[in-house]
Amino acid sequence: MLLYVSIFTILLSLILLFSNWNINRNATYLSLFLISSSVYGIAHYFVMYGKSPFWLAIFYNHFTPLMLLLGPFLLFYVRGTLNDTYTIKKIDFLHFIPALVHLIGIIPYTLQPFSEKLQIANAIIHNIDTILNININLFYNTTISFIIRPVLLLCYILYCMYLLWKRFSVSNFDYNIPKKQLLISVRWLIILIVSLFFIVIEFLIITFNSIQLKPSIGLINSYPLYILSGVAYCIMSFSLLLFPNILYGIPRRTPTESTKKSKTPKQVQLIQEEATIIEEDPFFDLSENIKKYLNDERPFIHPDFSISDIALALQVPQNHVSYCINTIMQTKFSALKSDLRIDYAAELLSENLNESFTIEGIAQQSGFRTRASFYNAFKEKIGVTPTEFIAAKTNPSNI
Repeated sequence: MLLYVSIFTILLSLILLFSNWNINRNATYLSLFLISSSVYGIAHYFVMYGKSPFWLAIFYNHFTPLMLLLGPFLLFYVRGTLNDTYTIKKIDFLHFIPALVHLIGIIPYTLQPFSEKLQIANAIIHNIDTILNININLFYNTTISFIIRPVLLLCYILYCMYLLWKRFSVSNFDYNIPKKQLLISVRWLIILIVSLFFIVIEFLIITFNSIQLKPSIGLINSYPLYILSGVAYCIMSFSLLLFPNILYGIPRRTPTESTKKSKTPKQVQLIQEEATIIEEDPFFDLSENIKKYLNDERPFIHPDFSISDIALALQVPQNHVSYCINTIMQTKFSALKSDLRIDYAAELLSENLNESFTIEGIAQQSGFRTRASFYNAFKEKIGVTPTEFIAAKTNPSNI
């Protein structure tokens, strides 16, 4: 089960990484976190349950620096989601030092002939207790290596909990954030952090049991914890698939000169009370820019038009565009696209009444791929078919 869930998570993470690279790069930190944790999960599977010396020789120890990158990736993602940014500062590179030290420490092992790694893999498969006696790092022994990874990740998890609490505490709450998107992101961060907290705590207990006794006994005694950590890992991974809105992040408008001015508590309260008015929404200006872009450029006439085209054209994150369409414009992107195409088609039909044209031609010019989809959308919005619309225009007495 661990192997399949890890492979599925890697595939999901690659899709997430590819689809968000030019739109919401903060999601790439989440992708890297999930890929790193999944690779480590695969390595753990081959150590614990795998019977293949070849695959164990490939995964054993080579990818352990990734475990030390889980904390930084998690921090960058949580912080970026809370602050609506994906940039990291120069000082943030200090977070990579533990992984770099570990990477340097395993260079001798990495450079060993593969035949020697196969011998080590066979020894582990034959007797897992030998794993504590294998020299895998120049700077510390296997016991310290096992302990430092989950302990360091736990420190990052606790710090992320603090950031989440601080961000949404009463005295520091930012009412300039759309509440609907706020709730989606907060729920996802809670699922992510709580799941990771239980996984790491359970992993620490398993590690200490294995060290105090010996791996073979400690792992058997900790089998229920394996089940619980597996459930938590599945929840964390499948939440991405079941709730795709968690990938949007928390929209936050770039502060203007007016919003940079300090506000008294009374003014903050007034802003919160007026947030129900659409015009006061912090993304109202962006929604107007979206409407202007759609009306002026008419990108919807292209069959492959998508919400990412708007984000790229306006140079804003896709999650901001999605929020404007769903919350401020109070529609879905698919419905908006269809309505715009029908309005454009009706305009073309009205302008070409005395010219030679075909219904299929009008449909293609409006962005529809097929005559059937055009007819259905036109009838649903206008109330008549394109043919009936033309007849009514040419002979008003039939209306």
